[in-house]
Amino acid sequence: MKKSLVLLIFLPVSALALDGRELFHRYNCSSCHAPDRRVVGPSFLEISKRYGTSEKAVEKVAKLIINPKPENWPGMAYMPPFNISMEEAKALARYVLIDSLEEIKEEKKKQTADDFIYDDMQFH
Repeated sequence: MKKSLVLLIFLPVSALALDGRELFHRYNCSSCHAPDRRVVGPSFLEISKRYGTSEKAVEKVAKLIINPKPENWPGMAYMPPFNISMEEAKALARYVLIDSLEEIKEEKKKQTADDFIYDDMQFH
């Protein structure tokens, strides 16, 4: 008779970190929001400017993702409430306030370097 060994691994929830960018696409947030420009709703740059990038800001924006307050953004389209966990909302908020802005900075650095390379090549 063969014996089987079953190995159970318990990981803390933080080890299974949620990807805010992936959630942004999964929940189709891009139909109303973009990191660097207004679509139907405010850009992430605008949201980050208003709320900041602290953990307290992440918590506040997470709560607003779950239960939006239309009066916070007069003149913008109504954002429906999202029935998601607080952990997912925090991951989305962290992407909105922090991670997406880092992506914008990296993209601008890349564009600047590409522009320099292409401009330099024209003279050789």
